[in-house]
Formats: sequence, structure tokens, C-alpha cells
Amino acid sequence: MNIISFDIWGDYAYFRRGYTTTSTISYPFPSRTTIAGMIASILGYPRDSYYNLFQENNSKIGLKIINPIKNTRINLNYINTKLGMNLSDIEGSGKRTQVPAEFIKDAKYRIYVSLDDENIMNQLYNSLHEHKSVYTPCLGISECLANFKLIGDKIHQVQLQTQENINIDSVVPKNSGNIQIEKGKHYGVVKSPAFFNENRSVLSFQEFYYETKGNPIKLDSCEYYQIGEDNVIMY
Repeated sequence: MNIISFDIWGDYAYFRRGYTTTSTISYPFPSRTTIAGMIASILGYPRDSYYNLFQENNSKIGLKIINPIKNTRINLNYINTKLGMNLSDIEGSGKRTQVPAEFIKDAKYRIYVSLDDENIMNQLYNSLHEHKSVYTPCLGISECLANFKLIGDKIHQVQLQTQENINIDSVVPKNSGNIQIEKGKHYGVVKSPAFFNENRSVLSFQEFYYETKGNPIKLDSCEYYQIGEDNVIMY
């Protein structure tokens, strides 16, 4: 399998959990659909035009938490919809309302991506290598600007491996194997969108185990890829 890896980071990240229209809680790391959007922004794909490139049958994604997950609260300004949907329709004060939202501070992740389309893989590698992006990359919302850096000097060519008692450096899909709980590590579980269709409807969700400080997670046995020094599960 051919895999490209790159780091992406920023002062803040906000990956809003879409359980309700008013949710202000952030995922600890970007969902698969959000990662697809990051890659599409670097390549310059218009909104809603790239979902078929990142389906289960033609793409694989992996993610490693590099900086520890640190949550902080920041107030966001929203239109006070109780008084109207457009600012021009609202008279006097009270046009906006402040809502506290959960952000990730000093966010940094390593993204691994494999696409069946070799031309797009080459375009992505060249863009990362030249540090060029068509649209400005961000971590969840446009206010959370991001920087990025290619890891390695070529596209990684790796083979699927299987091993027992293996430390996995990436987040772990819940069905990958049994976790060996280790003292001093802080584990979390999160469920996030995995695949969209052309109507921007979620086709399926995925659940992940992660270690909040980015430490490896030990599994009894699993299938993984060794990418540089990292053991990674692609999903």
C-alpha cells in the first residue's frame, strides 16, 4: 500500500460534535470526514465535490495524536435567532449571543492517507512537499488556522503486518483488537462520522480508542502498517 504522512497543527482546534445543532463539545481529534476535508482543501476541491474519493472501498486514513489533548473554553458569537435569522432584521441591541465552546489547545496530529487514485496521491505529495495549499487549511473551523508539513521524502510503500502484544501509535478503531490497559495512561473512547454521501448525509460512524497524551496503545494482536517508526492502523 502507498501511504503519505504529514503533520498538521495549530494554536487551537474545534471539531464540533454534531449530535445537535447547538452542541459546543469538540472531538479530541478530527473525524475521518474532517480529515478528508483537510486533504481536499490542500488540493483545491470545491465543497461537497470530493466525498466519492474517500469511500471505504478506495481510501484508507490513519491518525496519530502528537500533542496531549488539552481542552479550553472560548466564547463564540452567534446570531440571536430568538430575535430573527438575519442581523438586518433585528433592531437595537441583542443581535448576537455568546456561547462557550470547547476548543483543543496546541493541537497537533499526524495524518496518514492512502488513495486508490495514483494521480491524486501524486498531487497531494507534491503539494505537501512544496508546502502549497489551494485553500487555507484549518482545524475544524476557519478561525483555527493550521500549518502542515510532509513527513518523509517520498511516498511510503508498506505491507500489512500482524503481530501480538504490539504498541500502536495511532488511534485504534474499536474492532481492531483487545486493549491491554497500562498503568499511567489515560484512555478515551469516541464515536465520529466516517463516510458521507453526495448529499452530505453520514453513511456510517466509527468508534475509536485513544490515549489522551498521544502515548502508544498496546493490543493483544492486530493488523497494522509500519510507517517510518510508527505502527499505524488504517481505517
